[in-house]
Amino acid sequence: MKSDRQKKDSRLPTMTRGMQFFALTLFFVTGAALTAFALLNPLELPFLPEVGRSHGDAADPGTAGEAQTLYQCPMHAEVIEDHPSDCPICGMPLVAMEQTAPEDASEAVGHDHAIRIDPVQVQNIGVVSHPAWVGEIARTAHTVGILDFDAGLVSWVNTKFSGWIEKSHVDYVGQEVRRGDPLFEIYSPDLVSTQEEYLRALDYRDSLRNSSRVEARRQAENLLQSTAERLSYWDISADQIEELERNRTVHRVLTVRSPADGMVAEVMSESLEGIFVQPGVNLYKLVELSSLWAHADVYESDISWVTEGLPAQVAFPHDPEQIVDGKVLFIYPEMSKKTRTLKICVEVPNESGQLKAGMYADVVLQGPVLRDAVLIPYSSVLRSGERNLVFVDLGHGRFDPREVKLGVRGEGDVVQVLLGVEAGEAVVTQAQFMLDSESRVQEAISKFLERGTVGAGE
Repeated sequence: MKSDRQKKDSRLPTMTRGMQFFALTLFFVTGAALTAFALLNPLELPFLPEVGRSHGDAADPGTAGEAQTLYQCPMHAEVIEDHPSDCPICGMPLVAMEQTAPEDASEAVGHDHAIRIDPVQVQNIGVVSHPAWVGEIARTAHTVGILDFDAGLVSWVNTKFSGWIEKSHVDYVGQEVRRGDPLFEIYSPDLVSTQEEYLRALDYRDSLRNSSRVEARRQAENLLQSTAERLSYWDISADQIEELERNRTVHRVLTVRSPADGMVAEVMSESLEGIFVQPGVNLYKLVELSSLWAHADVYESDISWVTEGLPAQVAFPHDPEQIVDGKVLFIYPEMSKKTRTLKICVEVPNESGQLKAGMYADVVLQGPVLRDAVLIPYSSVLRSGERNLVFVDLGHGRFDPREVKLGVRGEGDVVQVLLGVEAGEAVVTQAQFMLDSESRVQEAISKFLERGTVGAGE
């Protein structure tokens, strides 16, 4: 082991005050020189920052505030690169475009997603705006129907006895008849024998008119009454029965008359004379044309608000100016499995008689009226499969794209807005497709610049 003296002799000599001052001065001078070299970077070393350059500026090839040339696909505006190349989607060469500095682009897009366009360009592309307003709107549905006869105004003419038609007074479809007009004359052996029974019952009653036998007189009256009822059951009118009683002559043929006013819609045969008819065979179809039915199809989405009695407007291709006010008479109970539509029947007045069965009709159904609804022009909405978009005019060339939730669409260019636009805000109704394109371009530029900033920061 070394002695204590040897240990004491091996220690370094103690620094004097002058040596300590010199060492501190040298340390501070060296540190200041290194700091200045690192900040100024006179050799432009890539791993050293420059004074006044931020991370975002380091990613830009030019200096702050200078314009940067970007390259965009003519067919796909969202494809933007900072160097010439081909579009990865369509393969077309990218075209140089003049892009503003990063701070200008960020100002144009902004946190509220509004886009900014030069007012001169806004005027050139013809931007037109219309303020949203509060008003009334009703749900409507457009459909097509076919006119048909009103089933309640159809009369079928037949006989309840068999016989031979000897003469026809009405032979063709379209002939108009009035109630009581003769249609045809028929010979029926059963009808002739019943008339004879009725005349014998008349004679028997008259023969007992002065008789004191009350029971016999009552039986004669009952016999006469039953024979008259049999004639009435065969649609022999009361006037014809009275004529038979007055003349006391059996009519070989019976004249069948029209039971109602209307037009002949169907005839059993081109010529009825000479044919033998059975009871219940329809010989004529008479229809009254003061009212018609329009059978129309309603889509499944409109079933919930279409009810009986709902007002309807009916127009016709042959005369677009003629619009008839009708109403939903009834709704069929079954939906079509092929077309997924529900058939309805609309009552259509036809006092003039100009409408004919089989005509096409344009039917517009109007639902309940909604009041105090926020309304905008339907043409201002850009519709995609997933969302509905409008551009709100903020003034001074600024436009805010907003997603809206639509409600009831009314007649004409009107639609209800549930969310997205308030009353009084102006929405773009013309050239909104140009704004949508500009919005996509500015969004693509913003994303491109943000991608460059993130890459430089990393």
